[in-house]
Amino acid sequence: MIQIRLQNFLDILTPIIFIYIIFSLGWKPFRFLNIETFLGIILIICLLHFFILFNKNLEKGYRSMIILSFLILFISFIFSFVKILFFDNRNITSDVKIYTLVSLIIYILIRITYFMRIVYVKIHNPAFIFIISFVFLSFLGSILLMLPASTVNKISFIDALFTSTSAVCVTGLGVLDTSKDFTYLGKIFILTLIELGGLGILTITSFFSYFFRNGFSFKEAIFVSNFLNTKTTNNVLSLAVKVVLFTLSIEVIGALLIYFSIKDKNTIESDSILFFSIFHSISAFCNSGFSTLSQGLYSPSVRFNYLFQLIISFLLILGGIGFNILFNFFTYIWFTIKKYFFKIFQYEDFRYPAHVVTLNTKIVITTTFCLLIFGTVFYYISEYHSSLSEHSSFYGKWIVSFFSSATSRTAGFHVLNMNTLTPITIFLTIFLMWIGASPASTGGGIKTSTFALALMNIISLSRGKNRLEIQRKEIPSELIQLSFSIIMLSIIVIYISILIIIYLDPKENILSISFEVFSAFSTTGLSLGITSSLSSGSKLVLILLMLLGRIGVLNVMIGLLRKNRISSHHYYRYTKGNILIN
Repeated sequence: MIQIRLQNFLDILTPIIFIYIIFSLGWKPFRFLNIETFLGIILIICLLHFFILFNKNLEKGYRSMIILSFLILFISFIFSFVKILFFDNRNITSDVKIYTLVSLIIYILIRITYFMRIVYVKIHNPAFIFIISFVFLSFLGSILLMLPASTVNKISFIDALFTSTSAVCVTGLGVLDTSKDFTYLGKIFILTLIELGGLGILTITSFFSYFFRNGFSFKEAIFVSNFLNTKTTNNVLSLAVKVVLFTLSIEVIGALLIYFSIKDKNTIESDSILFFSIFHSISAFCNSGFSTLSQGLYSPSVRFNYLFQLIISFLLILGGIGFNILFNFFTYIWFTIKKYFFKIFQYEDFRYPAHVVTLNTKIVITTTFCLLIFGTVFYYISEYHSSLSEHSSFYGKWIVSFFSSATSRTAGFHVLNMNTLTPITIFLTIFLMWIGASPASTGGGIKTSTFALALMNIISLSRGKNRLEIQRKEIPSELIQLSFSIIMLSIIVIYISILIIIYLDPKENILSISFEVFSAFSTTGLSLGITSSLSSGSKLVLILLMLLGRIGVLNVMIGLLRKNRISSHHYYRYTKGNILIN
């Protein structure tokens, strides 16, 4: 009985701790912001967890959550206590505050994870949960960005919501200057929102759910597989762990490469070169386009740093190609290395499974490669005598062209002067933005596989075939219908949004508005410079577009229109009706 009351008290205490953390971070003169309070909170929670564990009737998943939380908080408390006891200086106290604060945030994340597992059981609509997670994160981010300690000057709610949504949807469109208008804390909030939005908060909670897997049900596995865009429920939690660990590994490697690519550290206008490297590594891999430089990557300090641009290019390509594709491709590389190792050192053949590289991987990689090459050549030709003229070297022009081709598909960085782009380049950029990245990635757009399937189906119909066949495999008609539905919905949403913004801001150029709308919907973040001058109504339209682009219009329709069941099957068919098409 006592343990149950303690559990209820702990449920009430968690949101109070969260509010306390917000006050502690947001208001510098907050009187209770001291190390003693932090340690006192951690000690109380540890004791509550310790007594709750005596309840033998605890559900397995809840017990796992309590044990994991207790270990994290207890280790943090012991570590902090030892540091204070044996070291006595200001830096140690500051470090202990950070340790305790981080441990409390991780604790809250673990509690949210367990709460999400309860939501999985109550709500039978994966798409609806997916939508709500992004909307909730956008509003929570706007509250954090409005805190006094987050900005240099006060900002309006609409600007905070716009920035938060842009970060969560990994877009990069901004109505404020990230480097000047936000403090160091504000930039950390933005970076956190980018990471959570890029991976998806549900992927993060699935990562923590891995530690509760002894109580993980088949139904929950179905939900997580929907979030991770995988057709199987086998080892779905392991996939979530792989996604998170792979992301963190690539971002760490990217940050190190960026750090060493900056030759003159004094030229970077940032809080610190290390923070600059971490920020841009995460921003690039998540395809967000946010930068801590006032002029973005067009800043003179990095505009001619071609090594830096190549690093950013490969980071955003890795982030935009899709986790499933990357894991499948790396599996093929591993088997190939293993094959030659056996052949050279053990004088025997190693036979790896047939069809290691899936058809999906082949289509996505081929489409991505073709778009990169096509975009690079086009940028080089169309901008050679325009924005590329400031790059004197031959290889510099090609690297900038390659960077522009890669970043136009949902990344949002730019190293060319957007105001001097030729009209034909602007239209090409709109086309690349519309296609976007690949499925199950951190990017947006209609996706490369959608575009490829629609294009190949058109070619197949032109040849008189009534079905689509690729490499001796027939593509299901459902996928073709889905591809054309996504394309049609994107055109409808984009067209309506352009009409609304033209009505709300008639003074703006229609080409700039169209560019802005395509950029928001594809979560790219490139702009011709009109974002900050738009009216509040137009900003709200762009906010909605960014959410629709990140979540997917079809997912929104499924979440709102599908009945409360995980999947629906129709066991009847009507007689066929003929309609004239052409």
